Amino acid sequence: MKKTLALTLALIMLMSLSACSGGGDTQSQADNSSSSQQDESGRSKATEFTFELAAEEERTVENLIFDEDVTISGDFGVIIFENCEFNGDIINTAEQFTRVVLPDGTTVNGNCVFKNTTKEATMDYPMPKFISSNTLNIVCEDCIGSGVLESTENDMIFNGETYSMADVEFFYDADTNEIVPYEGQDASVLFVGQWWENGEKVLQMFCE
Repeated sequence: MKKTLALTLALIMLMSLSACSGGGDTQSQADNSSSSQQDESGRSKATEFTFELAAEEERTVENLIFDEDVTISGDFGVIIFENCEFNGDIINTAEQFTRVVLPDGTTVNGNCVFKNTTKEATMDYPMPKFISSNTLNIVCEDCIGSGVLESTENDMIFNGETYSMADVEFFYDADTNEIVPYEGQDASVLFVGQWWENGEKVLQMFCE
């Protein structure tokens, strides 16, 4: 009787240990599955590819990999993509102002595309923008748009043409709010913009 009871207790303890061990394996697998969904930069696959901004909204999106084209809409907003990777195009459909900011740590393997219905404007018009310190490849075919490169060491590709500080002829003087000839003034920003005035296409490039 005592032997039977001892054997029964031993079996119960063995089953209990086995269950605990199995639970630990399950948790470990879940943890590995969770971590495997992120790359070495801490990014995971995006499931949302359209972002509509309200006026004066500033939104930050971070740690995502976009394997499809991304579309941003809404006027007078700002969206910042921190530590993101774009394997398609980024499309800015805003008519006015909206900034798409692509800081260091974010990589763009596609194009930065403007798609709006505005053509007639002036230099003072609040144009939609792409802003980055890294080289941008901007497509702005039959509408307004501008790129801001927050580095004088990199280039900007705008509608297939490459622009750099070596091409700059004008400087924006913030003190006088005027565009003046560039004569070696200290500059940290390169601007390229496109619009139409009285039906004539204007491509403006200057540094600031």
